[in-house]
Amino acid sequence: MVKKIITLWYIFILFISNLMAQGVTYTGTSVANFLKIGYSAKSVSMAESNLSLSEDASTLYLNPGVISWLEKSSVSFSYINWLVDTKISYLSLAIPFDFGTMGFDLAYFSSGDILETTILKQEGTGRVVSASDLSLGLSYAKNFTDRFSVGLKVKYLRESLVSVSASTFALDIGSVFKTSILNDMKIGISLSNFGGTMQFTGNELITTQTVPFSPTNKQIPAVFQTESWDLPLMIKLGISTNAIETKNYKLSLGYTLVDSRDYTMRSNLGASLKIFDVFELNGGYRFNYDEVSYSLGVGVKANTNFAGDILLNYAFTNFGRLGLINQFSLSISF
Repeated sequence: MVKKIITLWYIFILFISNLMAQGVTYTGTSVANFLKIGYSAKSVSMAESNLSLSEDASTLYLNPGVISWLEKSSVSFSYINWLVDTKISYLSLAIPFDFGTMGFDLAYFSSGDILETTILKQEGTGRVVSASDLSLGLSYAKNFTDRFSVGLKVKYLRESLVSVSASTFALDIGSVFKTSILNDMKIGISLSNFGGTMQFTGNELITTQTVPFSPTNKQIPAVFQTESWDLPLMIKLGISTNAIETKNYKLSLGYTLVDSRDYTMRSNLGASLKIFDVFELNGGYRFNYDEVSYSLGVGVKANTNFAGDILLNYAFTNFGRLGLINQFSLSISF
């Protein structure tokens, strides 16, 4: 049974990979681009190279197949000061049961207040508008053997701008395979944002038009027609291992390839050094990206009797000409 599941999974991945490699350029053709943002400070500080590593629920957005390796329930919250004064909040939860591990996550992107401008009123109309994005996900993951896991996430996506919005459902599928070489090196693979299209509707698209050549300038109601847009389909393949592991120190390394529908293949390399299971020093680098390059971060862990294990992470990322991005994550394992 396990062999059949593995075989079907990789056939599916190869099929999707073939569709994405048809030589067609899809740059700028995807909607819901907030799904490409890294939500976890720990993960981002490692350049999101930890596709097959799971220490808390925060990596659920990368690969739903990793949460089945958690030994404790975990809840995590992240806050990000994103580009041009936008904000992102991310909440994730993973709870192990006898039949597998259930997960839930919520990502919310907010533009803040935007002063409306038009062609005729480029200094502003006096109207303040805003935009927001939402992702709600429900996940299930299970270890089919002591070395192989599969996870599935169903998520609801919604984007809003003033009074127009678009929504759809999508799937994330992921798995982790634990090898017997290189200190039990783990191989992770995930397919993200596989689902429907999004088409904007709403009151802002309602207008009136004058009937041509009408002697009375008759006005008729009309609605602007919008196109449907695809989600940013992504396939990720990653490996990770513990290069050094002693009583007081552990050095974890990760490398991930990212193949997206709307840009060329990219790769992420990262490392995390744990000291006395209390402090973490993290770093990573992204290759073949337009602006973003390196990330660095630190973490502090505290073992408590009243709330379990508490882990606080901070990360900053260099976005080149766009400046530095700061984000924080708080995780509790209980």
